[in-house]
Amino acid sequence: MSGLFAAAFLRRIGWEVDVYERTPVELVGRGAGITTHPELLQALTASGAGVRDLGVAVERRIALDRNGQVIAETHLPQILTSWDRLQRLLRTTIAPARYHLGWNFERVEQVGCGVRVHFSGGRIEDGEILVGGDGIRSGVRSAILPAVQPIYAGYYIWRGAALEAELTARARAEVFPYFSFFLPPQQQVICYPIAGFDDDLRPGSRRCNFIWYRVADAALLKQMCVDEDGRQHDHSVPPDRIRTDLVAELRREGEATLPPVLNDCLCAIKQPFFTPIYDFVAPCIVDGRVALVGDAASNARPHMGFGVSKAACDAQALAMTLAAYDDIDRALAEYNRIRQPVGALIVQHGRKLGTYMGVNLQDADERAMHARLQDPRAMMDWIAMPNFLAAYG
Repeated sequence: MSGLFAAAFLRRIGWEVDVYERTPVELVGRGAGITTHPELLQALTASGAGVRDLGVAVERRIALDRNGQVIAETHLPQILTSWDRLQRLLRTTIAPARYHLGWNFERVEQVGCGVRVHFSGGRIEDGEILVGGDGIRSGVRSAILPAVQPIYAGYYIWRGAALEAELTARARAEVFPYFSFFLPPQQQVICYPIAGFDDDLRPGSRRCNFIWYRVADAALLKQMCVDEDGRQHDHSVPPDRIRTDLVAELRREGEATLPPVLNDCLCAIKQPFFTPIYDFVAPCIVDGRVALVGDAASNARPHMGFGVSKAACDAQALAMTLAAYDDIDRALAEYNRIRQPVGALIVQHGRKLGTYMGVNLQDADERAMHARLQDPRAMMDWIAMPNFLAAYG
C-alpha cells in the first residue's frame, strides 16, 4: 500500500514511477479490515484514487460483557474499509506497464546523483530515487539501516473475516452493524463490518472482520510459528500452513470464553490466522537517494488502525517536498525532518494503547494508563480514534 501511494503522489507532481512488487501475482482477496481516518480520506482524494464505495458506514461502538449484553456504547460515525478495496482504488492510479510483479529487491547502489537497484533474476534499474514501501520486514530498510529491527510487543492477534451470509441471525443483528468490543483481562476482541469479495457492499454480501488480541511470550510465539509440516518460521506462518491443533484450540477457547454472539462470528471464519504484534522506529528514514515510507519507515501497533493512513501521509509528504525543492537531496532531508518525528509519535501512541494488555509495563505512567484502559468506555474512546494526533499538537 505504501508503494502504491508513493507512486500515485509522485505521478501527480510529474515524476515517472515504476512499482516493483515482490509477489508474482496480483494482491487481491486479502480482506483485512482497515479503519479509515480523516487523513486517509484526504490522501485518497488528493492522490487521484478517490473514495467511491470505500466501505461500510458504522454509527455506533458497543462493548459487551461475557454474556453478550451491551455494557457501554458511544456514537462515533466511521467508514470501515478493507485492504482489498484500497488496493483496487490505488491500482487505478498506475498504468499497468508501470506495475511489475515478481521482482524481489536485493540491493541498492548510490550512483552519482541517483540509485541503481538490483532485483532477483538479475534485473537492474536506474533512477533518481528509490522509495522503500515494502513493509515492516523491509528489504530496502535492511539495506540502509541493518541494525533497525522490529521489536515483539509480547502479544499477537488471531484474525479473520466471516461472510455476513454465514453469520447466525443473532450475530447479524447484535454485533455486525457495530464496531464491537469484548474486553476481558489481557485480551481484546474487536469486530466490525467490511465489504465483501470484489468490494461488494450489498447487505448480505459483506464480511465481518474479527480480531482477538492474546498475550504470548517469545517462547510460545516461536512454538506457534512451527507450521503444519513442522517447519519453523521466523515471524509468522502463512494462513494455509497454520497448524490445525492451534486452530482447534482457538475454537475451544472461543466456545469457553467469548460471548456467544462473538463466538458465532469466530465459528463462521473458515481459516483464522494469527499475526504477531511488532513495532519499531527508524532513527532516520532517508539515506542518500533512498527514502522509506509507511511501515518500512516505522511500524506502530495496530490499536489506532492508522498504518495505511500513516503510509498515505508519508507518501504525500515525500511528493510535496520533492515538488517544493529544486534540489532532490534537500527535499529528501526535509522529508526526513518532517515525517520521522511523526512516525516516532505514532509508535509512542500505539505503545500507550498497548498498555491495556498489561505486558512489560515499564513505569508509573504506563501502569496508570493500563489501569485507565480497563474501563470499556475508555477503550472505546481511545482505540482507532480519529484525529488522535491533534492531542500532541
